[in-house]
Amino acid sequence: MKKLTLFVIISSFSLALSAQPKNKPRNHSPKVYIMMKHGKLIEVNNGHRKLVKKDITLVNQTTIHPNGSIDASSGQNLQLKEGEYITMNGRIRNLKDLHRSNPGK
Repeated sequence: MKKLTLFVIISSFSLALSAQPKNKPRNHSPKVYIMMKHGKLIEVNNGHRKLVKKDITLVNQTTIHPNGSIDASSGQNLQLKEGEYITMNGRIRNLKDLHRSNPGK
C-alpha cells in the first residue's frame, strides 16, 4: 500500500511539473538591419554581417547609401551616425538599445 501511495504521489508530481508552461524569453530585436560601425555601413542578416557596397532600398522606399546617407521616402536627407542602426522599415535606433534588449548576445 505504501508503494502504491508513493507511486501515485510521484506520478502526480511529475504530471504537475510537465504541465507547467515553458516561458521562453521573446527576442524583439530585428533580424535584419543596417548599422554604422567604425565608420562603415554593415548589413546584419540573422547575425551574419556583410559590408554594404551599393545602395539599399528599404520597404518604405527609403534609400540608404554605402556612406550612411539616407534619402527618406518623405524627402528628408539624413545621415546614419556611428552607433546607430536602421531597420528594414526605416526606423533609426541606437545600437546600445539593440544589445540591451538582447542579453544573450
